[in-house]
Amino acid sequence: MTRTRDPAVSPSLTRPQERILVAAERLFVEAGFGVSLREIAVASGQRNHSAVQYHFGDRAGLADALYRYRMVPLNARRAEMMEEIWARGEERDIEVLLRAYIVPMAEHLLAQPGRSWYLRLMARFIISGVYTDLPFPSDYYVQFSKLEEMLMAADACITQSRVYLVTLHVVSVLASLETRLALEPALADRAGEEIEDLVLTAYAVATAPAPRPGRKRPDINGGRSSSDATYATG
Repeated sequence: MTRTRDPAVSPSLTRPQERILVAAERLFVEAGFGVSLREIAVASGQRNHSAVQYHFGDRAGLADALYRYRMVPLNARRAEMMEEIWARGEERDIEVLLRAYIVPMAEHLLAQPGRSWYLRLMARFIISGVYTDLPFPSDYYVQFSKLEEMLMAADACITQSRVYLVTLHVVSVLASLETRLALEPALADRAGEEIEDLVLTAYAVATAPAPRPGRKRPDINGGRSSSDATYATG
């Protein structure tokens, strides 16, 4: 992975607008989407406490601008990689598909260490179980949905629940890397090995054998689970 240009930088933003978006992203991580627009304006260093409304109109306008600031460029990069996958006839190569998922996010982190909360934002809402309810336009999910379909077509063991586990693993690891980059930006120079390891472990999660029908569940309830409980086979 040699690409160093930040795939998520919009040259059309003014400095105050970019500061507002970064502050909003950070506060969404720390406090959720319920944070007030005034709090975002203050956190971004704006003297005008109505600066968010001035630049973006309302909360929906802010969410749309944040989407365009982070997700549109990442989706474009992912679409570029997926076109190359189709051109090479590698649409059933699971490792290649996982790279198309992971690499755009990794490039983003490594291009701006300490200046992004994007992966921590995604991790917060994936863990909460409401990641499909993020207030972003529906086309945010287009490239991921295509990748999900391709992964499921590549291996019968890869179900939607397995894709969720892969997503949880990948985003959690990258969110951790994002946090560590904020504390030690020089980590970006030696993070390549960690990204490669993430691709391999994501592959292991994706391709792990399906649970055997009738296999007993692990005892996670202090002996209270029924003895004939079994794993789902789907």
